[in-house]
Amino acid sequence: MSITPAPSLSSSSSSSSSTTHEHTTTTSKENTKEKKQDSQSQAHIQPPKTALHALARRYPWLVGWNHEDWWPCWIGLFLFALVSTAVRFNIPAAHFQPWTSNPFDAFKSIGNLDLLILLPLQGLLVYLALWAVDAKDWNQFYKGFLVIESLSLLSKWLASQKNIKSASLGDSIWAILFGAMLRNAMAGAPLPDGRSKPLPAWLKVAQQTELYIAISLVLLCIDFNVLKPLAPRALFVSWIDTPSLFVLVALIGTTWLRIDLQTSMIMSGATFICGSSAAIALSSSLGAGNKSDLPIAIISVFTIPSIIALPYIAKAVGISAKVAGAWFGGCVDSTGAVIAAATIYGDSGNVAVETAAVVKMVQNVLIGPISVGVAAVWTQREERRKRALHNSLQDDALRTKSDFKPVPYQTLLWNRFPKFVLGFILTAILFNTVVPTEDRPTVNTFSFMVGEWFSTMSFVSIGLGLQFHELRREARMLLKLTTLYALAQLVDIMSTFGLAYVAFEMF
Repeated sequence: MSITPAPSLSSSSSSSSSTTHEHTTTTSKENTKEKKQDSQSQAHIQPPKTALHALARRYPWLVGWNHEDWWPCWIGLFLFALVSTAVRFNIPAAHFQPWTSNPFDAFKSIGNLDLLILLPLQGLLVYLALWAVDAKDWNQFYKGFLVIESLSLLSKWLASQKNIKSASLGDSIWAILFGAMLRNAMAGAPLPDGRSKPLPAWLKVAQQTELYIAISLVLLCIDFNVLKPLAPRALFVSWIDTPSLFVLVALIGTTWLRIDLQTSMIMSGATFICGSSAAIALSSSLGAGNKSDLPIAIISVFTIPSIIALPYIAKAVGISAKVAGAWFGGCVDSTGAVIAAATIYGDSGNVAVETAAVVKMVQNVLIGPISVGVAAVWTQREERRKRALHNSLQDDALRTKSDFKPVPYQTLLWNRFPKFVLGFILTAILFNTVVPTEDRPTVNTFSFMVGEWFSTMSFVSIGLGLQFHELRREARMLLKLTTLYALAQLVDIMSTFGLAYVAFEMF
């Protein structure tokens, strides 16, 4: 299975080449160099046009807001403010009603009228981000967005069917499946070299996997009041084993399974922390590009057995609702899957759901410190590697031509740090300080719903990167990652059960 990389927001579009006589080429290069020097000289001489230009020239970091790393924060915070305002005016959140045979029963909720505003607004905000950073083919985004949003809508509608919902086949599975089906249908026969035809520009520009999932993470609210009663025990369950097992399993992936370190860390982090959100955060910290796509796809598929099996095991063994909830919250990958598992457990007082939600919220907080730690360690590692390579050049002339230029460590760390984690933290602060206490449960539900739409769009984008006819090329990596996930999940299930039992049964 091959993963087609999703485009970056700031992709450039320069791809022209020609062959000319050597003299003409040399002359052209000299002229270009002279023009560039003249333009640089003129730019240096020309005074700033406005006070804003002068401020930006003196303090360039002030214009850093218009960068692909920051747009998830701006979009997420804007939508959070919009959600908080909607709740104040008693506007209900959209959700599909469970339906059996009549598909239109899914749309009976009055809150679904929100979708008439939410879905176009999603497209408008992402379009604005692409335009602002001058992404490649940004003016064709609306075509691809209509396709991805339609598949997201279809996925959520299908996942609300009662029988499908009872089987825990969530919208993430359908989104990946529909995206993959579309990708392979459009690819047609493989090219002579065995590769797939690339996605058309109008669809590729809408395949913004990282942007969508980052926005959904910014919209994830953490209620400190809910955390307080269970926080010490939830911390014990979530934070004791997660960092150490994350490192241990990542090392096993590189040494035993021979997976590259970046992919192994992403797979391990996604398993032990919170699924796709952790995968994207770690991918950003590591500068790993699209290496998170395959781990996210694997987790989305193989989480289903845990959702179904763990509640029945807990019931059969006679585990209490609190221990079961903490167990689900600590070892099931994503927040939605955790709630689904606790709901299947089905205790009368809803204790399992509340405990599972708190433990998962506490575990989600780990995204921030682990992302910072990974970014710091990886930045130092890359800096040492480049310096060693530079120093290994024996010839002074080669060393002079080397592209290694020492960069301050703080600058490297800041560039690698996933900025949407700051948006996640700011949302939590605003949620607990600005939003009235009586509105917080509703705002939390509403904000989670909006974030889930972006999350589903990211799963469609992941599906658009899956190419079935190239399965042979990726079969070995797929098998290795699946083995690593199975090992990590087994260890996580056993260790989390032990910690949950100690925290919620013995104390």
